[in-house]
Parts: sequence; C-alpha cells; structure tokens
Amino acid sequence: MPTSPEKPETDVDTSLYLHAELLPNIRHITLYISLPANLGSQNIQPLITLSESRQSVSVSLPAPFDHVADTIKLPARVNEASRRVLATNRQGAATTADNDSGTRRREFSFRMQIDEPDDSLPSKDPLIDDFVPWTAADMSPSTRLRCRGCENVILDAPRCADGSENTSPAGWTWKDLPSGNWAEMMDFWHCHKPDPPEGHRHGEDPNAQTKGYGAANQVVATAGTVLVDVATFLVSEADCRGLKKVQQPSPEESAQKEEISLNCANCNAMIGIEDAVAQGWRLFKTSLSANISQDSSTWETHPIETIVAAQLLELIERESARRFVIHCGRPNGLLLWVFNPDFRYSSSSAEHTISSQRAMKVLFQEVGDVDSILNPARGSSLSLEEVRLPEYVYEAVKRDLKARNKMLPASARAFREWKVGALHQFER
Repeated sequence: MPTSPEKPETDVDTSLYLHAELLPNIRHITLYISLPANLGSQNIQPLITLSESRQSVSVSLPAPFDHVADTIKLPARVNEASRRVLATNRQGAATTADNDSGTRRREFSFRMQIDEPDDSLPSKDPLIDDFVPWTAADMSPSTRLRCRGCENVILDAPRCADGSENTSPAGWTWKDLPSGNWAEMMDFWHCHKPDPPEGHRHGEDPNAQTKGYGAANQVVATAGTVLVDVATFLVSEADCRGLKKVQQPSPEESAQKEEISLNCANCNAMIGIEDAVAQGWRLFKTSLSANISQDSSTWETHPIETIVAAQLLELIERESARRFVIHCGRPNGLLLWVFNPDFRYSSSSAEHTISSQRAMKVLFQEVGDVDSILNPARGSSLSLEEVRLPEYVYEAVKRDLKARNKMLPASARAFREWKVGALHQFER
C-alpha cells in the first residue's frame, strides 16, 4: 500500500547516516551516505551540498521528506572539484543488507581529493610519543592517583626517606621508562661498547653490569619515584596504600609463577600486579584516575581503548608488528590486524561528536583457541605479537570494537573474513 505523503515521518523510515574517512597517503576522503532502500524505490534522491569552506557536507531529502537533513564535518578540507563529484549523486550507489535490523539500506560513496594547502592534515609521521596518555611530563610532584571505580586513593603523597608518615616536601619524581627492549638494543648495537677485560672474553661481560647498557641491568622501583611506561606506573610498595595482594593461579603455570594481583581494598577492583623482577608494583593506567595539580579538584581518566591503542602503537614502533593476539589468559581471544595505525573519521551517529576523531583502523576476528595460534608448531607464516590484558580491559576493547563495527556503513563492516573496527587514539 503506498505511503501517505501527509505522514511521511511516521510511515516511512527516513533515517540518514553519514560517514567520512581520511586516507592521508593518497590524500582523499571517502564519504558514505546511507539511507533506507525503500526511498530508492520511490525514486527519492538525496540532495548533497558542500559548504563554502569545503569542510562539511550537508545531505537533505526532497519533498515530501524535506524535513530530513543531516550535516557532517569532514576530517580535512577538500578541493573545489569535489562539488562536481558530489553533484553526480548516483556514483557508487549500492543496496546492502543491514546486519542489525535486517532492513536494507541504500548507500552512496564518494571519493574527494584533499585541498593541497590544507594545514589541518595530521603529521605525516604520526607514530611519535604523543599517543601515550600520562607521561612523566604530564605529571607533577603533587599528583595523586586513586581507584577509577570507587575513588579510593592509592598514591597520595610521598613519604620521607626514613619511611615515616610525614610527607616529603619535594613530592613525587616522575620518570619515563625507555622502550621495552632498550637493554637488548644497547647490548647489541652500542657503538662504543668497551672490550671486556682479559679473562672475560669468553664469559659474561662484566661491563653489562657496570656500564648500564647490558640486558642484565634491570630497572627497579625506588621509593619516592614513579617510573612511567605506556600502560603502567612502576612504584615502590612502600609508597602505595589501599591495596591488597591476591594470588591469581594459572592452570598452565607452576605455583612458583603464580601472578599476584593488586586489588583495591575498598571495591576489590584489579589495580595492578606485583613485579618481582623490578622489585615493585605495576599500577594499570586503565584502573586509575589522576589529580595532576594540588591546586585543582579535577580528577581525570583516559578511555581504556586509548591506552590499549597506545600499547599497540608502541609495539608497532618497537617490533614492526601489525598483527596481535589479544587475550586475558582464557582460551578465547581476539586476532587483530592494525590495518591503518593512524586515520581520522567523522560520523553522524548520535554517539559521536561533529568533529573528526583520531583512531586506528583495526581488522579483527574472535578466536576460540589462542594457544593454537601462538604455537609455532602450527607453521603459520604470520608474525604475531601476544598482548595479555586484564579481563576487564579485554572485555572493554572487545565491546568497543563491536560498537565501532556497527557504526560503519553496512558495506564497510567486513573485509573478507575480518570484521572492521576502530580504536580511538589519545591526542594532545
């Protein structure tokens, strides 16, 4: 039965959805416009308009659906020729199945070239330390840390050197840890590594202990000093409060290797783990909120996905790996392929702001047996890095990837056997 034009908003689905992705390597923006397939059967064509600044696109429908319109801000300014591209509104038209509701949607895709002198483009070398939240430079001597969930203070004020309850007037000292494999790199590549003394040429090099460049030289926790890496804070046990030790038995490990987790004494949330090698406690950034300045009452947190994204970016830089097996110690996990470590996108969905978002594009699939993928006997030619996360972090990453997959246009949600998702990056 034909739809009555007097009540188009109640009888016909007229929802619009806009999505734009910046492809910096080829200097193009891909724009997707999705609308219900039933409008196509009525020969309804969207009216697409590029703004005067060439930094946003508006889409509206003709009568009797002229009450429907949406606007999206593009990740970068496009050139003037993009107006002609958008005028050919039949380009890339496709009808695809909506995986969520079972309805069908009609999609248009356009590729527009970026304006050459656009200064809003991100750096061509994005993989620098600005993707790491809470570095030592961000902190202050008076910074405090507390449980993200129940606000139980974990790191308040440093004690004096004698261990008394009196606080040290100097405050905390924050230091960034080097790359995870810094010791091995120095051991193999140090261009001025001194020759071992006579009698040690065929044994262990004592310079590795005394000169500070060998793999045997370990970083250890020191009272009053917080050592910072991509995902954790390494602190002395004496500096922390409000935590309790809980043994986490693992079926595949011996009792001597049982992991000791550090849980909040108030809400029992997992805050960190004991690091016996570093003789200290590692506190997870994902479990904490921070009060940076003593003069401020503001406590800040970072989304879990931005901290995990920083871990992946650091591994990409350090190990040149793009494929990861992420799990939380259970048989099942996620196989991730970082397809694009740094891209920007805009979306008109209600969960996102009108501004472009910085993220990494990730292809992912769920796996039921993590060990079989990591086992070299399988003979896989893929270079895989293992990333073990706390259970609540793993579940949050899995949830975010699935939500971003649903955010994408239906035709862009899958690539062969992979699902397509995104993880937001931290940006200063």
